[in-house]
Amino acid sequence: MDKQKKISLIYNIFSPTAPIDNFEFFVGRFGQLNNIRDTIEERGQHAVMYGGRGVGKTSIANVLPALFENLLISKVTCNRTDDFRSIWNKVIGKIHFVSSSKKIGFSAEEEKRIRELRLPNKKHIDANDILEVFYDVPNYSLVIIDEFDSIDDKLTKKMMADTLKTFSDNNPYATILIIGVSENVNNLIGHHPSLERCVKQIHVPLMNITDSASLIARGMKFVDLTIEDSVVDKIVEYASGFPHYIHLLCKYTAIYAVEDDVDNVVNEHFDYAVAESIKNSSHSLREAYNKAVASSKEKNKFEDVIFASILADEQGDMKFSPEDVVKNYNEITNQKLKKESIYYNLGMLCKLERGVILKKIGSAKNRKYQFSNPLMKAFVKLKLHKNK
Repeated sequence: MDKQKKISLIYNIFSPTAPIDNFEFFVGRFGQLNNIRDTIEERGQHAVMYGGRGVGKTSIANVLPALFENLLISKVTCNRTDDFRSIWNKVIGKIHFVSSSKKIGFSAEEEKRIRELRLPNKKHIDANDILEVFYDVPNYSLVIIDEFDSIDDKLTKKMMADTLKTFSDNNPYATILIIGVSENVNNLIGHHPSLERCVKQIHVPLMNITDSASLIARGMKFVDLTIEDSVVDKIVEYASGFPHYIHLLCKYTAIYAVEDDVDNVVNEHFDYAVAESIKNSSHSLREAYNKAVASSKEKNKFEDVIFASILADEQGDMKFSPEDVVKNYNEITNQKLKKESIYYNLGMLCKLERGVILKKIGSAKNRKYQFSNPLMKAFVKLKLHKNK
């Protein structure tokens, strides 16, 4: 394979800016896929798949057609302007099937035509209207509603919950899968006790070390490259479980190896990849970080507080206390500060003028913090590597 074809293949395999849509390049997440399969196979069951931003929820949804070829699948993506009707308009607009009918007469042939569905032409629709439409669908079907977290309207959320319950009780041939960024199902679709029986909750966590390493090895193998174990370890560590950064770092390490006319990825290629990955990280991450550390001094306390927060975040449940941060801060800087000494910095990192790097969780007595954009963790690690 010549160099240009190899680089083109690298761009196809390592896809940091778009979700994976080819099952051949998909790695891990078998627990989530099995949960979706179980949901589809159980009559009256539906699912809500949730997790943090950038953990690969949409990639899971994108490979489902390859796994369930016998299903009629309609996948749509919500946006902030959507309401209940517009969401289901998009869903139904993607459902097409062939229906047969026989003409009058003993020797008449069957006539086949493509059927399209329509919502009823009335001002307000509800769950029963959606159910009536789906009675006309002859196949087992899977409806995937992605990015449902972009919906703020409480009525739309309530009506979607009603639809899940209505379908569970009356239509065993259709499965609805709702996907969105959230810490739990209640935040995504609201608290509805009646849904507990019919909705399977599927959490998508950060990628674990094993799956992260497998993704790297499998991708490199597709382009006939080997990779040093030390480089794999660095990619896994710096990516922090986010598929986006695994793909981003792998893409540039692989490209630099190919341009270097070698078939083994080494630390030198990784160093180049870090610099490119920083430049190609999202504008919002770069801008927020620059605001956070802006100072007339060569070195300032905010950088170390951010790094200490990252170390604190990796110890638990993505929420951390001032005590966690100051402990790490003192280890980094060889100081013996008390937690009160970093209150100012933590507070400022929650404000617009410092990029809203963090957000406050809980009451003042039990104050904890969380990264506003979890991807910031990986970005800061790359910055620290580059500045060594």
